[in-house]
Amino acid sequence: MPLPFPAHTNAPYLTWYVPKKLSTKAIQIVFPGGGYSRCNVTGEGLPVAEYFNAKGMTVVIVNYRTPRPPKGNPKHLTAWADAQRAVRLVRASAAQRGLDPGRIGVMGFSAGGHLTLMAALSSTYPAYKDRQINDAAEKVSCKVQWACPIYPAYALTDGADVPNKFGGNDEKSEPVAEFLFDINTPPMCFVHGDADGWAAMNSVKIWERLRRMGVQSDLHTLAKRGHCFQFKAADGTGSATWLDRVWDFLSRKGFNK
Repeated sequence: MPLPFPAHTNAPYLTWYVPKKLSTKAIQIVFPGGGYSRCNVTGEGLPVAEYFNAKGMTVVIVNYRTPRPPKGNPKHLTAWADAQRAVRLVRASAAQRGLDPGRIGVMGFSAGGHLTLMAALSSTYPAYKDRQINDAAEKVSCKVQWACPIYPAYALTDGADVPNKFGGNDEKSEPVAEFLFDINTPPMCFVHGDADGWAAMNSVKIWERLRRMGVQSDLHTLAKRGHCFQFKAADGTGSATWLDRVWDFLSRKGFNK
């Protein structure tokens, strides 16, 4: 289902992965990572779809526009527009697919983790307010009910464009300005390697802010694991079973009932 935006170098689109037998009417949207230069669907999209489909849950993978927009524009500008539009398109078609438009979550990896935070923390601000779209999907909300940022990058001021200079540990390092922490901010489940150059403090400090807001969320850090930890995971370790932590979060919150 194409998104009706002029593409930068590729047209954004959604791919639905629907299990043969539904155990839940909830929907998990996935934003693969790739530094806002590409979408790593193979490594950070399809494994999630396979896992959740086996649990009886529908997954939608978003191929947002890449590479980054021209210099002078925020690196996430077109991707954020695509993310908000994707949530609306999924919500607008959920009921006719036998799914629940009131139970939609987002998950993303690295740059996709940053995009996940944009979708979850800043949904009250229109990412494409200058565009004229008048279809039925545009009349529904882009609010999500949960978010799962997985080793999110670009989340703190000391690493807004490059790996965190101070590991996110400096007292002056705080969440980037584009995160609004608005009234629609949902519960989240973070998973991050503690040896990641895109520091685990990206997740920790966002989690801390949510805690101060009263938004109860999960935070999982994996000792000695780096960026994209799942690609080098040994069987049975937390790096291999991290999706179980996400499913547990969804179960405890009742999102996947």
